[in-house]
Amino acid sequence: MPNIDYDAAWAAVPAVAHCERQLRALEARRSALIDAPGPNEARRAVINDAIKATRDGADFPDDIGAKAAAAYREALEGESEHIALHEATTSLRNHLGYLRETEAEAALEALGIRLAEFLADVRKVAPDLKGATSAEEAIHKGGKAPEAWKSLGAMVGRLRSIREAQYQTLRPLGDGQRLRQLREAGHFELAGLRPDDVPEDILRAMTSGYYDVPYLVYLANHESAWVPSSFDELDAEDVASLPDVGVPDDSLTRWEPREEILPEPPAPKPTGAERTPELSY
Repeated sequence: MPNIDYDAAWAAVPAVAHCERQLRALEARRSALIDAPGPNEARRAVINDAIKATRDGADFPDDIGAKAAAAYREALEGESEHIALHEATTSLRNHLGYLRETEAEAALEALGIRLAEFLADVRKVAPDLKGATSAEEAIHKGGKAPEAWKSLGAMVGRLRSIREAQYQTLRPLGDGQRLRQLREAGHFELAGLRPDDVPEDILRAMTSGYYDVPYLVYLANHESAWVPSSFDELDAEDVASLPDVGVPDDSLTRWEPREEILPEPPAPKPTGAERTPELSY
C-alpha cells in the first residue's frame, strides 16, 4: 500500500525524483510493447508462406530473400527495443536502491520537516481538549472538546504513516533486527529518551506503535520529537538512554605486580656417614 509521507520525502530528493520519473516512463513503454515473434520466427514465417503458396500453384517469389530479410529486420528492431527497455528498467531499479541508501539523510530530513509540520497542526487542536484523555472525558467537558477529540483521533493515522515511512527509509541502512529493537525501545519517537521519565501509558504507546490521542498530544508537546538523520544516529540513542553511573575511580587503589627474589637454599651439611661408592670392574 502506498505511503504518501514516504513518497513525499523521497520526492524532495532531486536525484531520486528524477530516477523514479525515468523508471515510470520506461515501465510504461515496456508495458505498451506488443508481443511479437522474434527475428528468426518472423523470417521463418515469410519463407513458410512462400513455400505453401508454391505448393498451391503460385510461383516461388523472386524477392523471397528481400522479404524474409525485411521481416527479420523488423522483428529484430522490436526485439532489440524489448531487450533495451528490460535492461534499462533493471538498471534504474538497482540505481534507485543505491540512491535510497546514499541519499537517505536528505529524505529523512524532509520527513522530519513533515513530522514537525504535522505536530504543529496537532498543537493547534490539542488545547480544545481541555485536558481530556478519553472520549468520555471530552464529552463531559463539552464545548469544543468532543470535536477536538474526533479530529485528533483522525490524525493518529498520519503519525503511523510518518513513522512507517521513517522505518522504510532507515531499513536499508542497517541491520533489520537491530532497527526493530530500537523502534520497540521507543527511540524512533524521541531523541534523548529516558524511559523512567515517561508516563507508563505513554511509554506503552511509544514502544508498541499503538498510538492514541493522548500519545499524539504528548508527542506534539515534547520538544525532542524527531526523525533521526541516519541509522547510526538512531543507534547511538540506545547508548545515550542508559543511566549515567559515572566513571569508576581507580586512582586510590592501584595493584601492581611485585617481583620477589627467593634466597638460594643452603648447601647440605656433611654428617660423616658419607662414603665413596666402590666400583667393581
